[in-house]
Parts: sequence; structure tokens; C-alpha cells
Amino acid sequence: MSGDVLEARGLGKRFGGLAACSGVSLSVREGEVHAVIGPNGAGKSTLINLLSGDLRPTDGTILLDGRDVTVSGPDRRCRGGIGRSYQKTTIFPERTVFDNARLAAQATRPGALAMRCDGKRRSDVREAALAALAEVGLEGRADTPARSMSHGEQRQLEVAMVLATAPRLVLLDEPLAGMGHAEARRMTGLIASLKAGRGILLVEHDMDAVFAIADRLTVMADGKVIASGTVDAVRRDPVVRAAYLGEAEDVA
Repeated sequence: MSGDVLEARGLGKRFGGLAACSGVSLSVREGEVHAVIGPNGAGKSTLINLLSGDLRPTDGTILLDGRDVTVSGPDRRCRGGIGRSYQKTTIFPERTVFDNARLAAQATRPGALAMRCDGKRRSDVREAALAALAEVGLEGRADTPARSMSHGEQRQLEVAMVLATAPRLVLLDEPLAGMGHAEARRMTGLIASLKAGRGILLVEHDMDAVFAIADRLTVMADGKVIASGTVDAVRRDPVVRAAYLGEAEDVA
């Protein structure tokens, strides 16, 4: 593994008198999947929104490849190397699979959104879209209307749209939500394959998937980090067992 792609230092977010996040620090290294888990209301969604730029922190600092992006909005962070998926699928259902990936790629290329620019004719945009589809295994579905695909395939397409923006950091917000066992297994394998040359921050409730693919694990409760480290170390942490996993003895 290489150095840190992302470093968050002392992140906090208050809504009036409510501290949704408080003093959260973590890092994501190139070549790793760093999973964030915790019960409902732990602050996971707030954290990922802070990292993506959808929310501005009340306190703390966010560094992307050493650059301070704390006050940058989501558009600048996307162009700077942060890509994210959302809990609900966000695709263009009436467009083809290729068009979805192309539009995502086009959005981050200089001049590609100008009125006179035809994104379909730009070779760099087309190549980025096709490469992203190939990486998620959808190269054979390029001409398929997105609305006709299964839920699992639509989630794959959403990941391809993230990859088409050439991210250094990929934020995945519950990518397995609503999937059956077979689809979840395929998505788990896909996520594990994405980390080469990137950092992946994964928020997920499926513990089998988390334990299978995470290199490091951060546990949140009540807006704070209560444990962070390797998966084995965190699973054996007595505070984590009491607050989240509900285990009274060491996990084998």
C-alpha cells in the first residue's frame, strides 16, 4: 500500500445543538478498502456527506492527496478526485448504459460541458466511459437502456459512473442495499477489485461483506469514532462488542 489518499482530522458537524459528528479522524490509503460501520444514528451518513462536500464541516480538516479540500464544494471535489455513490441509485434510467457512463466522464473533463461540445465525439470521454464499464463488467451492456437492468446491475452502473470521473478516492454509501445474496456477492467482489491505484471508503451494514473485503475498519457511535484499526483488532475490541456487535466474548 502507498500513502494516504484521504486524511480527515477532527471532523465535526453540528446542527444547532446536535453534534452529528464530533472529533472524527480517519485516513484512507491508496490500495485499501476502509470500511465505516456503526448503528443507525452513529453519524456515518453525515461523515460521508462531509467527505464528499455535500455538507461543510463545523470543525476539522479534510485532505485529499495532501491538498486541503475542507471548504470545497462537491463539484470541485469531484473534479479533484473524489467520487461517490449514494444509498439510492442515481442513474439516468431512460439513457443507455454507455450514455450514463459518458455523461459522468464528460462532467469532469475540461470544456466538455461547453454548449458547443459534443461529448459523444470526444475520444477521451468515450474511452473513459468504456474503460469504466469494462472495469465493472458491463462492457457488453453498453447499448442497453439503464431502466431495463436489474437492481444489482444498476448499482454496478452507478459504480461505473463514479469510476468514469477518474477518482483517487471512491466513497461507497451502502452499495449492497436492497440486493439479493447473489447480487451482493458479485458487488462485494467488484468492490474488492477497485482498490488498485485508489482508496475506497465503504459505509455498509452487511457485516459479512465488510469483514470479507475491508483492510481497515472504523466503528462509529453517537457521532464519534469508538475504534479504528485492522478488522481482527476491531472485532476483538470490548468497546465495539458492547456498543455494536453485541458480543460478550472474543470473536474467533
